[in-house]
Amino acid sequence: DVAVPALSSVPARDEISTGAGRWEEFWSATTRGGPPGGRVTNAARLSSAVERLGPTFVKFAQALGSRPDVVPPSLSAAFARLQDDMEPFDSDAARDIVLEELMGYGGGADGSTLPLGDVEALLSNLTEEPVAAASVGQVYRSSLPGRGDVAVKVQRPGIRDVVARDAELLLGVARFLEGLPALPGQREEGQTRLISTELVSTTGEFVSRIFEEMDYTNEANNCQLFAELYSEHAGNSTDVSVVVPRIYPEYCTENVLVMEWIDGKKLTDVGSDDEDEAVAENLELIRQSIDSTLSQLLVTGVMHADPHAGNLLKIRRDDGSVALGYLDFGILSTIPERVRDGLTCAVALQ
Repeated sequence: DVAVPALSSVPARDEISTGAGRWEEFWSATTRGGPPGGRVTNAARLSSAVERLGPTFVKFAQALGSRPDVVPPSLSAAFARLQDDMEPFDSDAARDIVLEELMGYGGGADGSTLPLGDVEALLSNLTEEPVAAASVGQVYRSSLPGRGDVAVKVQRPGIRDVVARDAELLLGVARFLEGLPALPGQREEGQTRLISTELVSTTGEFVSRIFEEMDYTNEANNCQLFAELYSEHAGNSTDVSVVVPRIYPEYCTENVLVMEWIDGKKLTDVGSDDEDEAVAENLELIRQSIDSTLSQLLVTGVMHADPHAGNLLKIRRDDGSVALGYLDFGILSTIPERVRDGLTCAVALQ
């Protein structure tokens, strides 16, 4: 399932030149194997192969999907699809998960169970198909009495077991590579191992963050913390104001997350309209993005750890102005104060 699509993406020697830009040409080249009678790019083949490998490996590809400066643009674009356009799991299974998680769930502040009518309304208003599907879960649109439209995020069934197996595999590979002795030339320079990087600890940190992301109650808490700092409705920051969805914690479990639905356009879909008004709006979004990122990095130390373009929205306010919106708070990074001070000093000394 994985090796064949990846290996068969290698084209015949005469199908691709070896001149400048050959890697971009390679990944954008098409080969047979797409829809019946169709063709598919090598980048799309590799993206599909990574998707089959599962969520742990998809995380690596998602990061590269935002880095066309690191990998060829066609490959980056193919990996970007994995951010919110993966193959969804069955919607009936998703409904069963929501029903099982919320029916009789004591999510209220006083520990009371959720009103039966509200749970039934949430399920009956759920869209037939997900509006987005990523590595850990997929999102549906629904509505709640008195709350309006909401986004319902449902975790993929069995994903924890898959990630646990992947973690065991990756840690085994990391231990093997970390144990390889240095080459003669490296030993002359005082190096004892072939790879000096602490692969085991790095891999362990990476896997632990994936497990952290799979707990939706943790994501709900992260979102509320971020909103307390930066939300235009209730944020404490006097310098930064962005749109953060309201969380309905009484409807949030480890596998289900319910939050306010926000209408907006992903930054990947904004495009490059030459109209003066559109250019001005996009420049305003850039300004808001820079202000927000610097505040997170240097002021509060609470940083959205997955701000790829699929998690950032261009939102039109009622007055016609635009605002930056944040989604997906599975992981927040904490920047220690001494690091923030060091970064500030480094910038000031330039």
